[in-house]
Amino acid sequence: MAAPHLDAEAEVKALVPVEDAATETIGPLAGALRLLNALPAGTWAVATSGIRPVATARLRRAGLPVPPVLVCAEDVARGKPSPDAYVQAARSLGLPPEQCLVIEDAPAGIQAARAAEMAVIGLTTTHPVDQLAADACAESLLGVHLGRVDRAADGRDRLEILVVEP
Repeated sequence: MAAPHLDAEAEVKALVPVEDAATETIGPLAGALRLLNALPAGTWAVATSGIRPVATARLRRAGLPVPPVLVCAEDVARGKPSPDAYVQAARSLGLPPEQCLVIEDAPAGIQAARAAEMAVIGLTTTHPVDQLAADACAESLLGVHLGRVDRAADGRDRLEILVVEP
């Protein structure tokens, strides 16, 4: 509206937030590194509405690994609450969406996971439990635990996830 002569979509794509070493250090969510280290390799992904340079910088600054499957804003046509990012992450992991579990802290992300037909654990780190239409909720990743890991007939790992609800 302020600059009708500009192509709004091109301008949004060109916008790159400034993130450098001087930016406030972001620590990992409590329990994140423990959970990621417990998961078998190749069984998890990150699907974010952020752009790749910002997402990778934040993961690194938080001391978390950058996964091989990282779906970012520039990888999908529509962001959350569209299911596109989650569907692409599942495809990249070689799984049908209904065999995936999403851990989300925002209503739009939970809506996206639901639209992708994925189960959802809601984290009450940014919204109260009554705003998170998830299958289960936890206060942080300290409440999410890897249980049993079995090998399915197709050779894929089947993971049991345990949640301690608030």
